[in-house]
Order: sequence, then C-alpha cells, then structure tokens
Amino acid sequence: MHRNTETANSATRHRFATHEVAQANDVISQRCAGLELRPRRVDAPFLYREESIDVGQILASRVQCGMEFEMHLEPLRDLMLVAMVRGRAEVRDGREEAQTGPGGVVLQRTGRPLFNMGRHLDLYSISLDPHTVTEAAVERTGIAPADFRFEAMTPVTSEMGQFWYDTATHLYGLLSGPPEPLRSPLVIRSAIDLAASAALACFPNSAMTISHRPDASPLPAGPVRRAMSFIETHAGEAITTTQIADAARVTPRALQAAFRRHLGTTPRAYLRRTRIDRAHQDLLAADPSRGDTVAATAHRWGYLHTDRFTADYRAAHGRSPSDTLHS
Repeated sequence: MHRNTETANSATRHRFATHEVAQANDVISQRCAGLELRPRRVDAPFLYREESIDVGQILASRVQCGMEFEMHLEPLRDLMLVAMVRGRAEVRDGREEAQTGPGGVVLQRTGRPLFNMGRHLDLYSISLDPHTVTEAAVERTGIAPADFRFEAMTPVTSEMGQFWYDTATHLYGLLSGPPEPLRSPLVIRSAIDLAASAALACFPNSAMTISHRPDASPLPAGPVRRAMSFIETHAGEAITTTQIADAARVTPRALQAAFRRHLGTTPRAYLRRTRIDRAHQDLLAADPSRGDTVAATAHRWGYLHTDRFTADYRAAHGRSPSDTLHS
C-alpha cells in the first residue's frame, strides 16, 4: 500500500495505491459517506490507484480499479462528472440510468441515492460544488437559483460529450501539475469557471431553455459605474459576476444588459481587460534578471495558459508580453 497526502496553500493532493481489496474498500468508504462496495470479480494481480487534488470548490481525480463491482451510495453533496478512459460503468439514480464506456462521460447528480456497476475502470472524475454551477447559470442566463437543475446524466450531443472528456482531462492535468500556478487564487477561480461553464454547456439543464430570453429593461449608467469601481478595486481577487452585480445593486442579468448598452462589452470582459492592464503594469516594472517571467505574471492575473494570456495581451497592447518584459 502507498498513501501520500500533501497540502500546499489551498490545494490538497492525495495519492493512494494498493493491491489489497480490503484496503481499497476502506479508503473508498472513508471518502464517500454511506458507500457500500460489493466486489464481484477481482483482477489478479489487483490494483487500486487514486490520485486527486482538492482546491475547495472543485476536486479532480484519476482513479484506476481492477475489478468488477457493485456500489451503493447515499445522495452526493457535490456533482460528480466522470470521463471514462477504459472500462465500463452503469449508473442508476432511481429515475434514470446511463451506461458508458471508453471515451464516454456521465453526470452523477446530487440529492439521489446512486447505484453504480463498474468493470475494470480507469477514469477522470471532476466533483463540483453545486452552488458554484448554479451561480454560473444565474450569471449567464438570469435563471432563478431555485429553478436551476440538471435534467439528465448524459450529454446533449456526442460532440459535447467529447468536449467534456477533453475538459476533464485538461482540468486534471492543470490541477495535478506543477504547484506554482495554483498559488494564484485567480487561476483556481479560472479552473472552477471553466468546469462550471463546460458542465452547463454539455449536460441538459433547465437554464438551456431560457438562455436566449430577452434582456431586462435598460438600466441607467449608475450601476455600471459602481460595477466598474468594484472591478477596479478587486481585480486581483477571485470575484464573480454575481459579486460584481451585488456591488452594483442589480441582478447579474440586468448588469449584463447595462454593460452591453453603455460600454459595448460584458462585466467578465471588462474584468479580463482590467487584469490585462494590471499585468501590463507588472511587466513594465518587472526585471528578468530577478527571475520575473511572463508565465508568473499570467498566473498571477488568472490565466491558465500563457498562450491565451499572450493573445489577449497582444490584442490589448499591440505587442507580446515578452517584448514588454524585456524592453
């Protein structure tokens, strides 16, 4: 058996591997309340391996399990979105069932007892705080929080299923990779936003039917000015559109409409441009001889990848961030 847990900043990394079925059962049971695991056929030699990283509102895991089993779980507190590398699984939640195999994806929703059957699994799992996804749906569509729900376990199309599979592997690679980017709360916020946005796009949910609802009545410029001031004061923090709207004393939907009317942009785009401008100031003051880098600046201001940062920076300032750093 091998077990390792590391905590750095707000991220907790967990690694566990065993060749003993009983030990695997104990670890799985500790991590899933109310779980009952019933092995059926076990590989020889047996291997269970789990690697995960927890940053609070999102938990990314890679799990390999060399057996056939049945699993009963109490209702989940978090949404669990699974992307299968190998093996096969069947999931039932009392109202719906879904089967998936290599390359497939499935959403396990909250609030319902689950029955899973698995065979020789190798999978990526992304667990999300449901309040985070609801907040994202409210920001994007104006749906009332009480009206938001996921309506199916399987994606809207096979293409969107592939998109979630790619997103899950990308998120796991990001969060389980070098720890330096995760020192930035904005990078973690970007990862959470990516996961929530992808889940909303890929799996059927009640917000999809109102995503093109007409905008609210136009607002005066006052809420926009309040929102701009809040963004400029808190650009270095992991703020959300809902928090910006609260500061402007309007709903997220109304704020979106007001920004489009008065500025021709959105609150998120304005926040992104503000962070690019702050990154520009950092690069002007940076010194490569002290070890200052474009990547560190990008991570500080919430970018998961330097390629995206470079593209946004060039669009805003007409040159590459590397040129600014070495000027």
